Amino acid sequence: MEEEFEAIKTEHLGHLGLVSSTIKELGLVEKMNHRLPLDKSKGGKISHGHRAASMILNGLGYINRTLYLSSHFFEDKPLDLLLGIDITADDINDDMLGRHLDEIASYGTTKLFSEIVFEICLEQNLLGKSYHLDTTTLTLYGDYENYPEASPLPSLGYSKDHRPDLKQVTLSLTQVGEAHIPMWMEALDGNASDKKTFQETVKLIEKFHEQLKDAPDHLLFVVDAMFYTPDKLAELSRVKWVTRVPATYQEAKQLLGTPTKNVEWQSLKKGYEVSAIQIELSGIKQRWLLVQSQQAKKRELKTFYKRVNKEFEKQQKVLWHLSNQPFACEADALKALQTIERKLSYHSMHYEVIPVMRYSGKGRPKKDERPECIGYECRAYLASDLERINHGIDCLGRFILATNELDERLMSDEDILFEYKAQTHVEAGFRFFKQDRFELNHIFLKNPNRIGALMMIMTLCLVVYNFAQYRFRQMLEDKNTVIPNQLGKPVKNPTLRWIFQLMSSISVLCVWDGNQQIWIKKVCNVKKLHKVIAFHFGGDAKRIYGIPIHEPLPLYDKNQKPLLEWCGM
Repeated sequence: MEEEFEAIKTEHLGHLGLVSSTIKELGLVEKMNHRLPLDKSKGGKISHGHRAASMILNGLGYINRTLYLSSHFFEDKPLDLLLGIDITADDINDDMLGRHLDEIASYGTTKLFSEIVFEICLEQNLLGKSYHLDTTTLTLYGDYENYPEASPLPSLGYSKDHRPDLKQVTLSLTQVGEAHIPMWMEALDGNASDKKTFQETVKLIEKFHEQLKDAPDHLLFVVDAMFYTPDKLAELSRVKWVTRVPATYQEAKQLLGTPTKNVEWQSLKKGYEVSAIQIELSGIKQRWLLVQSQQAKKRELKTFYKRVNKEFEKQQKVLWHLSNQPFACEADALKALQTIERKLSYHSMHYEVIPVMRYSGKGRPKKDERPECIGYECRAYLASDLERINHGIDCLGRFILATNELDERLMSDEDILFEYKAQTHVEAGFRFFKQDRFELNHIFLKNPNRIGALMMIMTLCLVVYNFAQYRFRQMLEDKNTVIPNQLGKPVKNPTLRWIFQLMSSISVLCVWDGNQQIWIKKVCNVKKLHKVIAFHFGGDAKRIYGIPIHEPLPLYDKNQKPLLEWCGM
């Protein structure tokens, strides 16, 4: 019996039209096809650019599937609207995508990614003056024992995901510009050390820029404290850098412990105070910036008091056990007490050594008998050292930044601080990979040689996401328009994730036309708020959502209102 044919069906479009229009605006398909042409002699049907686009749609689809389930993800999606080609969900299978990852790996994942994204940054004017570099680890679900030469090599290492039982790979990311676009990515071994990889990445980026015609002349790298190794920094004399100085250096300890009254502070906005000095380490002249944050000081104050109380409780127990321990001589008892005293950071200790006197015989001693000293015992008491405690409080909320840019006219003290504070945007990119909503952190590939290529696709997802969010906010500002946030308050800086959620109800109604043997499709549930969003994303987004290209921005009330009223407009 033949299966009954359904003449009516629905396809879920949701926010994927916004993702598709952004991919189109960036020209990702064309840029990928230019570097990875399709070999049709091997039976290729879908171009590598469209394969990459399908994986980005999958990655930003909220319900990310593993590689072999990609066709399931696209079963109810309007592929003709999203990809602009006539294919079915069955065409997007694991074999086709696996071969695509192999082609990326053969071309060079970092090389391919950087060429494409650098071209995008030039076209969209997204290059900034600073490059923010950091690394994270991605967890792997597999053994990978039979691939000793794989690159990146999955291995056990320091797990930033707190899963030391699983193997991992390391992702190195460098972001640029106000849009925080990842311009450089590297897939590194799971046990790669930041102390080595940071230096090598800077050298590779520098070399890459030397080969480009339109690359900026001066590179400024902003990196975390693991980058600060003075003897290796001497090899990077042609680039400028800003980094945090580890508190383990003796010079750093002295500066961090300087009383506030002895420091000439310069007040900056957001509760920061700074003081700059010039110093030379390992032959490198550098400018150090002692930073004190009032907000950080308030946060650290609770931890500080806990640390003081913990020290008191711990040493009290030690002293109790010590008071019950006999010593053969006074010198040994004093040595034990002084050892404990040297460990005290916020307390002082008052102590004495008392001889233990005993009579030699049993029973009542004789009239002229004198007791003998059989040993010594300690008596000690702890007291809060207010001078030390006040000094510790005085030095809370401090850290040191260093740069090899000595000219304050080119980079002021304030520039140093806020360039380093912008490092949080790289960390936000890592949270993007690891949040449960997108599930980009879960890698289930059997062949580790494809892992680096998949990490490149994941980073392209971040490129699309960050660019779309930046451009959308920019358009809201230019047009002086607003979008409701989760509380119904009108804002000009919504997150793209929230915009995606607002678009979730949009579907495509498909009706089979038996005469023409085609599906007639109609985009449904497009309300005024959806039209406002699509307008700011441009013509491609309007086309996907069935909105006339020349339709102007809908008029709407921009005042605060209940969220349901916003969504119903």
